[in-house]
Amino acid sequence: MKYLMFWCLFACLLAGSGSVFAADAAGGAVSGKTQPPPAKTPQDAPAKTETRNTAVAVIHEGTDDIGARLAMRLKEKFNASNLFKLEEKDQPKMRLLLNTMEEFPSRAGVGSVYSITWVFSQSEGHLAYLLARDVGVLTMERVDALTDSLLQRTDGIGVKYGYLFK
Repeated sequence: MKYLMFWCLFACLLAGSGSVFAADAAGGAVSGKTQPPPAKTPQDAPAKTETRNTAVAVIHEGTDDIGARLAMRLKEKFNASNLFKLEEKDQPKMRLLLNTMEEFPSRAGVGSVYSITWVFSQSEGHLAYLLARDVGVLTMERVDALTDSLLQRTDGIGVKYGYLFK
């Protein structure tokens, strides 16, 4: 009984290590061979996806420092992203109309209010179509977090209305 358990354990260890025992052509001797790694199946291969490169423009109106920083960070992030192309030429694009002003004029630099509107326009002379809008209050500490949030929302809007850019 001891030997049977030993051989079962030995066979399990060999089976787990990728060895295969096969009889030779004469039918007698058994030799150990290692299996080649399994070939990649089609479901393991990454699927080819269509690249997105949404043309955007950030248009800022405002004189407050926090709003200017937000507009600059948005432009920097759009320029560095693979999903967007910061475009100033007259072509079909999504425009982000950003309006900012100081929350309290007597306390400059403490906070700002912002309004952002996403519109699509075929060109400068065509009517722009409203896609989305948002308003809020902003402090200097929240500029980066709001920039990321607006980038994510812009990507969602670009996916939703992607047919307009074709």
